[in-house]
Amino acid sequence: GNPSCDLVGRRIVFGAHSFVNHKKRIGTGEYINTSYNRCGGNLRTVTTPISPSRHNMLMPSNLKSTLRRRSIFSTATRNKTIYSTIQILKKRAVSFSTIGRRPAGKKIQSFLLTPRVIPIPRWITPNAVTVTLSEVCGHLSFVLVFLSYAVDDFLLLRIVAVAGSTSMLFFTYFHPHGRVLWLPFKWNVLFIAVNMYRIFKTVFEHYLASQMSPDILHLRHDHFQVIELNDFAKLVNIGEIEELEIGDVLFEQGEAHPFVRVVIEGELDVLRDGVLTYSLEDGNFISESGMHAGLMLPGSVEASGTVIATRASSTTGKIRCIKWERADLVKLLQKCKPLSRSFQSVLSWDVVSKLKSQRLLLAEGAINSPGRWTGKRMDQSYFRYLAILHNIIARKRDLHANKEELQMYRTIHHIDDEHHKQALETCGWTTEEFDTGKEGISNLDNDDDWSTNKNLQEKLLHFLNLA
Repeated sequence: GNPSCDLVGRRIVFGAHSFVNHKKRIGTGEYINTSYNRCGGNLRTVTTPISPSRHNMLMPSNLKSTLRRRSIFSTATRNKTIYSTIQILKKRAVSFSTIGRRPAGKKIQSFLLTPRVIPIPRWITPNAVTVTLSEVCGHLSFVLVFLSYAVDDFLLLRIVAVAGSTSMLFFTYFHPHGRVLWLPFKWNVLFIAVNMYRIFKTVFEHYLASQMSPDILHLRHDHFQVIELNDFAKLVNIGEIEELEIGDVLFEQGEAHPFVRVVIEGELDVLRDGVLTYSLEDGNFISESGMHAGLMLPGSVEASGTVIATRASSTTGKIRCIKWERADLVKLLQKCKPLSRSFQSVLSWDVVSKLKSQRLLLAEGAINSPGRWTGKRMDQSYFRYLAILHNIIARKRDLHANKEELQMYRTIHHIDDEHHKQALETCGWTTEEFDTGKEGISNLDNDDDWSTNKNLQEKLLHFLNLA
């Protein structure tokens, strides 16, 4: 509050230099000028005289000057702001000096941000067209991302995506405007990390899959080639290798068992009521129970015939199979959709292979009574469908979900309506009950749940019409 002493602060910025001046008046004709340079860190004090006219403007007798003079609180706040600014400038000066000591970073920045002239003929454009390597990296990133969408291979897609994101890192860090774009930089680092994890995981799984035994790899090459090597390794890992001797019985006709098998080597015969219906060789499935039609049935399924090991492999002298728990296999196929589609294709070819083997038996004269053999084949097909239907009906909650696949199975194996009705009657159901999905309800109008849902739908439609 002394009117003879006035405190004024002023900040001056020239390029990379910044000064903060303090002017303190000490008399009627002079004042002290204190300057601080943030780059040099020098502090100097100069006593400068002031003109009489300016002295008169600051005299306390001048009422207007007195009214415009800052209060003690305002002056203290401004001093605090000036001090904070000086501290910030000190820190920035240190950081700038540190950056200046990194010649490698400067060389890279200069290399990427130096404009380069593109030699374009003058008849196209008379102006010089320049481009920096940083801009080239930005364009290259979008080109690589575009190419990744056009790639079918899963691994190659991720490799191209990593290359595109890496190119974008150079563009965002060495941006032509001179500032690092941290937001896209950090997101691209995250994309690279995720894709690199999936790439290394896939390569490691492929390496482990390639270490399987030669006979398993040979089985995949001959019969499971549509399945990726990594997915095939998952199938083998949840299964169990089963060795048989000649004459061993896998299961009897009518026996319920929860296993699905595929023959690795050797031959097995399938009998219906003691009559040979077909033989199983390398790559043939046993008890797949409609998986080729999309029926993923957990639990046990009754066997439609007896399976006996008859002939060993000519090279190894063994009879071996891979055995899966049906529930574990279904769980894996439901979890991995690409594997499920490929596995279904393999099963479809297996059905074709079994049909060819049956015709080959007939052509080679291995069937003594073709009429009886044909009848047993039809009985076996019917009882196989009966076992599948019994498994579905036992799990009533899956009845509606499997109707479409069941209809596909009937189409493939020529199960007409008469045999379908006969199978339902054997299970204790009627056709009407099967259509409604509930035992004991032959008409949907008699179902309380159905009637309630129907009334709610009618009320909703009425409300929508009024609206």
